[in-house]
Amino acid sequence: MLGNIRKYIESLEEEAIPQLSVNCVIMGFHERTLKVVVNKIIAGENMLMVLPGGYVKQREDLTDSVERIIKESTGLENMLFKQFAVFGKASRSFANEPVLKAGFQSGSDQLVIDWLSKRFISLCYIALVDYHTIELKATEYFESAQWLSVDRVEKLDMNHADILRSARQFLLKEMPYTPIASNLLPPQFTLPDLLALMESILSRKIDRPNFRRKILSTGMLEKVDVDNSGKRRPADIYRFKYGKNTALMEEFKFGF
Repeated sequence: MLGNIRKYIESLEEEAIPQLSVNCVIMGFHERTLKVVVNKIIAGENMLMVLPGGYVKQREDLTDSVERIIKESTGLENMLFKQFAVFGKASRSFANEPVLKAGFQSGSDQLVIDWLSKRFISLCYIALVDYHTIELKATEYFESAQWLSVDRVEKLDMNHADILRSARQFLLKEMPYTPIASNLLPPQFTLPDLLALMESILSRKIDRPNFRRKILSTGMLEKVDVDNSGKRRPADIYRFKYGKNTALMEEFKFGF
């Protein structure tokens, strides 16, 4: 794996914009839990768990670089994304990460060490996806791409935990005005599914009877079926009346 990283850095040393990086927060919702895509970098007994990221090439449009980085680190293509933050502390680098100290040696790897030890300003993007339509694929430069619960943010290295927290704050701020819930949920869902998603974004519990009464009074949902799978009590199945363009502004007027 380190050989792939070495090859990757060497290929970018001449063509990438120095000290500028991109990080992508790709969120999905599964088993009533908000999740994020992460990559693993393994060096012997050491491991880094990071958000998908990479560098911008000199002759590359920024949007093209984001699309390339997402594909390189997750195998995913044709995703919609939005910039939500810029991270640029002077101390931001890989210099003190165990994977760098353990895996790369001075001499033949000095170019890689020097590159990773630089201070990087990172442009951060967010993408919201339907978990059930996404298939993460093995990639060339990382050990794996996998889903991680956003509540396990402490497992992320570098300052990627801070980036994820910033992404959650962005969701909280934007939720009344943009179709966040309708992009994270599958086309058909139950009220407990919607409730769990709202609680994940708000990071607090919501009174269930109050939620049901108020969300149904908005008229933004329409009942389409009943779940009689036998795995649980029968539950009404809903969809958003305006599909993936449904924002929750009306819901916020009621307050939960």
